[in-house]
Amino acid sequence: MIKKDDIICSIINSTFRLIHKLNIKEQNLLRKMADRKFDVTDNEIFIVLNSPSLQKQDLSVLQGKTLMFVNRGFHHPLYKELQPKFHTFIDPKMLNGKWPVTWLDEILELSPNVTFIMPVTWASKKQFWPYIERGVSFYWMPIQTVCDCLGVAGECFQFAIKQNIPTIYFTGFEASGIAYELIKTTSHFYGTNEENLKKSTKDQVIDLLMHSRHLHDLNRFAEMSKAKGISLINLTEGGLLDMFPRMNLKEIGV
Repeated sequence: MIKKDDIICSIINSTFRLIHKLNIKEQNLLRKMADRKFDVTDNEIFIVLNSPSLQKQDLSVLQGKTLMFVNRGFHHPLYKELQPKFHTFIDPKMLNGKWPVTWLDEILELSPNVTFIMPVTWASKKQFWPYIERGVSFYWMPIQTVCDCLGVAGECFQFAIKQNIPTIYFTGFEASGIAYELIKTTSHFYGTNEENLKKSTKDQVIDLLMHSRHLHDLNRFAEMSKAKGISLINLTEGGLLDMFPRMNLKEIGV
């Protein structure tokens, strides 16, 4: 069944990407992004995701490192102190108003030099035009299709790889959020995503299917990264991800 799903997803992905390649404006923008390189500390990046286990870790050890946060990660009490270089959004909630675009203002107030990582299709959305006109830094990424199941973490990984960063650390990635949501308990370090608690069992069936694909795609991504000589290191306390080598956050800088 998984192999059949892989074939179907491959066909869907190829079709979406072919359509995407026909959009000249987006392709020109992606070419500009390909030439844009960022300075990173020690050729490594630390990606901070939002699982509950983040509450158990002292992120102050990452002071001075190149950091990337995602979604509501700016609610972390050390966000301003750590001054993340990047912040990633790919969830359509940012487009449909469930997540206010003014989050960008809150993030910029905390970390004024941040670069937002977003899908290239968002560059044409009116809600982002005022920020683009102000000179806010954006880096536009190729689209994820409906069958790309790596989520926001995958977008962060792909960005780091595009930047030729050889060592990618990540934390706050338990890959168990769906389980927390099913029993209506804390699914993120800041609490819960209220909009997710309103889901019906029909919604949850889709979520569980996508979560299965998520774990499958993470295993494939881990194999691909290893073959390319990219070090992806899991600093998360606990969680499901056994496909990446683990390290204790306390060892950073020791």
